[in-house]
Amino acid sequence: MKHLMALAALSALLFSPPGLAAAPHEPAPIKTRAYSTPALLFALRTDTQTLARLTPVLDPSFDFVPGPREDARQGNGYRHLGDLALTVRTGNGAQRSYTSFAARRPIRELPAGRALAAADISASMGADLGASVPLAVERRWLNERGTLVLRFTLINRGRQPVQVVSASMPMVFEQQGFGASAEERRASSSTVKPRPGTLGSVEVARANGEAPGLRLQPDGRTPLDSWQAMPSGQLQGEQYASWVTSGFTLKPGAKRDIGVRFVIQPQGATR
Repeated sequence: MKHLMALAALSALLFSPPGLAAAPHEPAPIKTRAYSTPALLFALRTDTQTLARLTPVLDPSFDFVPGPREDARQGNGYRHLGDLALTVRTGNGAQRSYTSFAARRPIRELPAGRALAAADISASMGADLGASVPLAVERRWLNERGTLVLRFTLINRGRQPVQVVSASMPMVFEQQGFGASAEERRASSSTVKPRPGTLGSVEVARANGEAPGLRLQPDGRTPLDSWQAMPSGQLQGEQYASWVTSGFTLKPGAKRDIGVRFVIQPQGATR
């Protein structure tokens, strides 16, 4: 009997019509938590607290980030708004690089206080050599007088000065669009234009020219020193550049806030 059952199962597998073949493995849906400011509706992933949706109140049908593709982009290596990459040197040691996205680890949720959400993401700041990041890295999402703010706090809890060669925040906006037609893809995508400088900004305009647009401005001492493209050979279809602030040192016990403010442009961003 067992032999006949096994033969029947094998026959079904070999001779089933293509339409009845087993579906390929699909990633499990991510869990998110919704938040809002007067100008933006957004969602954060519950596991990473990175941005999973960013829509303007003026047009909730539009998503500035690749929200509809979030399930497929949830694995290691995929960058999101809310991620961070650091290149640092401790004392007279060699430079080392750390990212929150290369090999994700559980983050530690912090009491939100006046923030919308807060977490210590130090455990997820991995390095190729396996070393622990020499700074504590805290991240907060805030609503400051109606403006959404992404803020990182870098804290030197060690006994040696730490030089931050660069701090890079991936600017992950939907630039390729999605939809069945070219018109639909254009309607769901954005163009991104950096304006480097001490008071630099990033303009995000909707590709179809419709309002509203979005402008990212520095939060605190976060000059847009450079606009860094992704290294070649990264994940297919991923071309997101990063806002880079560079060249500061944290003495033992010192800390510094860096981040960006999300400002809606009701008439559309300047492209």
